[in-house]
Amino acid sequence: MATHHPTGLDSAPGATLARHRVRDGIQRLILSGEYRPGQRLVQQELAARFGVAQSVVRESLLELQFCGLVEAVDNLGMFVSELDAQALLGAYEIREMFEGLGARLCCERIGRAELRELTELAEGNFRLGSDGDLEAMSALDREFHYRMILSSRNELLARLTESYRVLGMFVRANRAIEQVRDEHLQIVGAIEANRPDEAERLARRHVQAARQAIEHQVTLDTFVPHWVPEAKEESADQTTTPPQRKKSKNKKDKPS
Repeated sequence: MATHHPTGLDSAPGATLARHRVRDGIQRLILSGEYRPGQRLVQQELAARFGVAQSVVRESLLELQFCGLVEAVDNLGMFVSELDAQALLGAYEIREMFEGLGARLCCERIGRAELRELTELAEGNFRLGSDGDLEAMSALDREFHYRMILSSRNELLARLTESYRVLGMFVRANRAIEQVRDEHLQIVGAIEANRPDEAERLARRHVQAARQAIEHQVTLDTFVPHWVPEAKEESADQTTTPPQRKKSKNKKDKPS
């Protein structure tokens, strides 16, 4: 789960914590598949479920709308978004710009401990992929990119990345894990050497490669949003079947 940053909706510490709890709870329900694309989100029901006022639910839904997980329909309320390939690819276009900037800023602002952490995340990511633990690998991959953004010391940039970080939970680019590890380490190396132009170029190229891999899946009509973990069991009261992620024959496939 992403690290949280205060927003303009903050009014008091207690209200902020409640809103974050509800936001994260609704997000988990969407990511797990319990709340399906197109499903209406009833504020009164959510308020009762989480034990908060409807105003807290309303603010949480507004944040999730910014992330693209929910959408408002005039006179009807909030619904779980129908995420498609084009929406997710659009997030990658934004991500390319932001992460290139983040890598550039890191060159002057990152600390030694953070450089070591990025290296460890890159290597740990590779080990998890080699072991076939795709869920943990995906989570560590997202953590690598977010830690790099945090190391840029630009709070607004960190806030802006929240939307595509959430959308990234629905995507596997299925790239060779050796290649992804090498690209991660090259970015870290350029940052450590204080080469901002190279760091930005490598970071942008890394995201471009992921986007192109997804575009290739779309072309082959094999792209499916990764709504639920592979081992997730269906609830007995679910009335629709979620898309099933195609299993890779090569365990060394990697999202990024």
